[in-house]
Amino acid sequence: MHFVVITKNERALDSDIVKSVSAHIQESGSHVTLIPRPRDTSGERIVVPEDADYIITIGGDGTLVRAAQMTFKSGVPLIGVNLGHLGFLCDVDEDEVNSAIDRIISGEFEIEHRMMLSGYVLRENGEKTRMESALNDIVIVADDNTTVLEFTIYVNGKYLYSIHGDGMIFATPTGSTAYNLAAFGPIVNPTTELILMTPINAHSLGARSIVLDPADEVELTIHARRTTTKESGHVTYDGTYPTEMGVGDKLIIKKSDASTRMIRIDQTGFLERMRRKLSQSM
Repeated sequence: MHFVVITKNERALDSDIVKSVSAHIQESGSHVTLIPRPRDTSGERIVVPEDADYIITIGGDGTLVRAAQMTFKSGVPLIGVNLGHLGFLCDVDEDEVNSAIDRIISGEFEIEHRMMLSGYVLRENGEKTRMESALNDIVIVADDNTTVLEFTIYVNGKYLYSIHGDGMIFATPTGSTAYNLAAFGPIVNPTTELILMTPINAHSLGARSIVLDPADEVELTIHARRTTTKESGHVTYDGTYPTEMGVGDKLIIKKSDASTRMIRIDQTGFLERMRRKLSQSM
């Protein structure tokens, strides 16, 4: 078997946990390739070897999400090792990693298919940006020189509402425990398929999270609020690939045709896992 181990950064390649994982994989008779995660601002992608069987990320939820975003087209399933943080997504703690590797080698695991989102910006002049995908969320926020954004939401071409606020989160079920949770959005089972839409600091008492059908296509347009200020924001996909948006630009979001394959070793149910994780954060 061929394991690809993705670390948080290049420095982590020399850490004790990475050395221990590499040694255990090799002692089991399997092959290992170590890859540091590219910097979020670099625009680089991770090249997964064609004969890779499994990907192990070592760091935390952020490392797992970025690795998933950069490798999902390979179809190789992932599992995350959590290093001391809360870790809603990582299935394995540091002291369990060797046991987890043994179980993967012996086939004692399940594969979960996690829904992803795809999005792009349609400029006012008709230009389209590159389509990007996200396992957690696609987020638009106001730039530093803009205090509040005014935008309109359409779903499947039908007007939903207009809103003032700092931005909007479009989250997958997997991403419901990330930025969406911090913005008081709902927590949902990560294996379901739906689109969560949660405002960020909306200047309206009627603005609440909305759960959309996974087949829905969402369109967000920025509008001008003042003649003296140039409203602008930027979109990120799982916190990466920032794309500028201005007045008249549209953000188009829908369910991705692809999905992320996650290795599940822990047989504990979703609600029990959430109870344990949330109790750790108190």
